[in-house]
Amino acid sequence: MRLTAFRVALIGAGLISGCATGEPEDSLGQSSAAVGTTPVERVKNELRARGKGWAVDRLNLKSEHFVGHSGATQIRMEQVIDGLRVHGSYVRASVTPQGVIRVLHERLAPQVGNLPTPNITPRNVLAAVLADLGYEPATLGTSSGAQGNVTRFARGTTFHRDPSVERVAYLDDVGAAKSGFLVETWSVYRNQLDHTVVDAQGNVVSVESRTNTDRYNVFAEDPIKTEQAPIFGPGAGNPESPSGWLAGTQGTQLIQGNNVRAYLDKDNNNVADTGGTAVLDGEFLAAANLITNPGAGDNLAVSTQNLFYLNNIAHDVLYRAGFDEAQGNFQTNNFSAGGLGNDRVNAEAQDGGGTDNANFATPTDGSSPRMQMYLWSGTGPNAFVTTVLPSAVQYGAWSSSFGTQLTDAATATSSVVVVNDGVAAAGGGTVTDGCERIVGSLSGKLAIIDRGYCDFTVKVLNAQNAGAVGVIVVNNVPGDNGMSMGGTNRKITIRSVMVGNTSGNALKATAGATANMRKNPSPSLMIDASLDSDIVFHEFGHGLTWRMVGSMSGPISGAIGEGASDVVAFLINGDDRVAEYSASDPVGIRRYPYANYPLTYSAVTGGGVHNDGEIYAAAMYRVLENYLAAGLTANDVLDDFVGGLAITAPGPTYESMRDGMLGAAQDDRACLIWRGFAATGVGVGARATVRGNRVTVTESFALPESCQ
Repeated sequence: MRLTAFRVALIGAGLISGCATGEPEDSLGQSSAAVGTTPVERVKNELRARGKGWAVDRLNLKSEHFVGHSGATQIRMEQVIDGLRVHGSYVRASVTPQGVIRVLHERLAPQVGNLPTPNITPRNVLAAVLADLGYEPATLGTSSGAQGNVTRFARGTTFHRDPSVERVAYLDDVGAAKSGFLVETWSVYRNQLDHTVVDAQGNVVSVESRTNTDRYNVFAEDPIKTEQAPIFGPGAGNPESPSGWLAGTQGTQLIQGNNVRAYLDKDNNNVADTGGTAVLDGEFLAAANLITNPGAGDNLAVSTQNLFYLNNIAHDVLYRAGFDEAQGNFQTNNFSAGGLGNDRVNAEAQDGGGTDNANFATPTDGSSPRMQMYLWSGTGPNAFVTTVLPSAVQYGAWSSSFGTQLTDAATATSSVVVVNDGVAAAGGGTVTDGCERIVGSLSGKLAIIDRGYCDFTVKVLNAQNAGAVGVIVVNNVPGDNGMSMGGTNRKITIRSVMVGNTSGNALKATAGATANMRKNPSPSLMIDASLDSDIVFHEFGHGLTWRMVGSMSGPISGAIGEGASDVVAFLINGDDRVAEYSASDPVGIRRYPYANYPLTYSAVTGGGVHNDGEIYAAAMYRVLENYLAAGLTANDVLDDFVGGLAITAPGPTYESMRDGMLGAAQDDRACLIWRGFAATGVGVGARATVRGNRVTVTESFALPESCQ
């Protein structure tokens, strides 16, 4: 079968390659063996031709989805061994209407004998996981018994839903199948959803956090992007939401439908607050008063109705682009269109769990995700660092979302010490960045750590392990602005804040300083992020990529998750800046606007998923500009972006996200995509590798021959 010029160009770029059994294998095009009467049969026969026949006979079809705008059939399958699903295995393929296998990704275990039965109980497995994640032993509930391979335990007051222990096979580092368990825990506090793989002896193999937490820096003032105006919902009968947006009883502070259930959660108990009035006519017309507190008067109703509206907009726009029932979208009723239902978004307005933050926890299809939208501090910092000796000086600070939270009272009054981790890593990093184990003891000290080169949670945990009672991270951006640090690690129990670069340097220079930390008891007028569509669309974007791709955590994939969520925001809203309203800054929450973004792939360091994610979003913004210049639309970009997610392997790289979009787009759009990514350094031959907390990037600005 003749390959198109586009596919020949991809082969020349090195995108079709073989690999060892059990390793992920990606290809575009099809061998002569890929025959059959149905798309699924064609894919299975192609796998047999690759020598994967033993695995093919043990595949479960998870979804077979027809994509209307391209005519392709997208297929997902999962391997089963000895009646156990193989966690981490996958087959993802796209077959054209002509029967050509355009994209085929697979990761399958080689043939094995019978897997040994573990001699450890599910209860002991869960106990080991809880200890590893930092939960108290008392949180281990009673078992409700096994159903098939899954055993559930009572959630008590700690968990959002019952923790589960599933007997599975899993793939080890070399792609071999091993016997073990997959444990799900989803906390009430901080909305932390983890999937933990445990081996047959009860040892934790890996932990995947499925909660994306975003925290945004606050700058100057409180702008309003658009005036409040009444807008009609779609009503029943539309293809995206056939029953309309509303279902059930409604109120001013609890609005529910098939796609979304939005409510206030000011007391942070993850259920709808009491209060408000009944709405019997579907008219949610509360008027905002933006010069008063978001918790005052009708602003409570405004928050709820705005969050309900924006979530439904995200649902319907992404549905049209391909994130529908068969792809695992969020709906109670799936209208017999595939996938699993009973998983509308639980959207919590003005959540009392923190400030300057938002998050989205995404369980597997059939379980409702949870979006938490917090209030923002407006202008100025939300915390203080105050020196006691040698003199009393107060520095503005921004509290973190992890660890013990600050209170109005001064805490952790201790001597201030600049850390030394003993390693100035090649390619970046200093001995004061706290990215490695701290040299010496910090017992009873407040640790000062420089920002950069690894996640905030890594720095704070290293300091805690050395005995520190608190951490002050010094921003590496000139000036005296900071940000609220995000991340998730239940092992962190100490308090931590960020201070601006100027304040941090002053603290470092104060010999023998003793200081403490406290919450700002009187922050400026708070800002309600539920009114900011950029943040809501960004958070919804996390649900999109977790459902359609998966394994969106770690230095590379986690960064892509952040960048892809920005892509969702700017493709829907149409501008190159994200969250100007919540940030009270016309530039928004990113370092630069995405138009004419100055950084390239080499700026990816593993030093923070938000900064690194900007690079992927910047590439996609260039793709958007290329589509528009060619007479196409942002909706065309969204169609190809979402279509590419369905055929991108879990745990994606920048290159695989690019290639997924290439595989989903029409051939005449290929060079528009290539030019956008190559201009950002993700061209032919570009690659990133991860070693511990460090990321090494080989950037390339080269285009395939067909695009030159």
